[in-house]
Amino acid sequence: MISVAMTTYNGARYIKEQLDSILNQSVPVDEIVIMDDCSTDETVEIIKSYQDRRINLTVNSTNQGYIRNFYQAIMACKGDYIFLADQDDRWHFNKVEKMLGYMQENRALALCSDFKLIDADGMPLSEEGNYVRNRFFTKIKGNKDVLIPVDFDYLVLGNILQGATYCITKEVQQIYGQIKDFGVYHDHQLLLIAAKLGRLFFVNIPLIEYRIHGENTIGFAKKGDWRVLRKLKFPQLKPAMVQFLDKLHKISPLSHYLWIKVLMYLRLPSFMNIIRTIKPW
Repeated sequence: MISVAMTTYNGARYIKEQLDSILNQSVPVDEIVIMDDCSTDETVEIIKSYQDRRINLTVNSTNQGYIRNFYQAIMACKGDYIFLADQDDRWHFNKVEKMLGYMQENRALALCSDFKLIDADGMPLSEEGNYVRNRFFTKIKGNKDVLIPVDFDYLVLGNILQGATYCITKEVQQIYGQIKDFGVYHDHQLLLIAAKLGRLFFVNIPLIEYRIHGENTIGFAKKGDWRVLRKLKFPQLKPAMVQFLDKLHKISPLSHYLWIKVLMYLRLPSFMNIIRTIKPW
């Protein structure tokens, strides 16, 4: 069974285009679990207009926020394979087919893919010299292999790609449910779990079009734009990542965990995050 976990919040402008791209895949999905976080526009009405049995819509009674809402959507999925989806992107016609093939051939527990950038009107955007792909420096995109394994130590210092490209297995979903952490972004948690279990891969081909617009919850920033500091989360006395890793460590013990905790308490990943987000080169 193939599931899609999606969250929505005031996404009326783009939700139809995204749903159409998911519902018309070369390999059909079995369910799309949508958690709407109290939208005040026409998002819910547009979703209901589909009357497609595969769409399972829940409208929250109170606003849950991005991380908690995705937790609800992911945990409500019944599939053996669970794809994550944002409300405003476009999936390539063969995204599910391609990713399932790689997942099954390599017994992967999680997979993320490359993507293309589009603007608010769906037109291609050039990344060269304009946008930061993610807040932590990574050389993974420069690798010429199509399928690239990603290890835990590489990932623990920062997330690699957008959660909107992910596919996970039920095994990862179950551990994610046990941990139930709301301090670290859901997509980073999922990749860390899969990497800890040893079967995480990056597919070095674009399988979605990721939309850049003024209402992105998280995502890209223009290089050298100091305003992104307003969106950065500075760690508490006990860093959120340490709290998450403590829970993961109890389920599946981490090697050299003491050194990882030292790095987190020294705030080195956070400082790298800030510098690499705002630097103009």
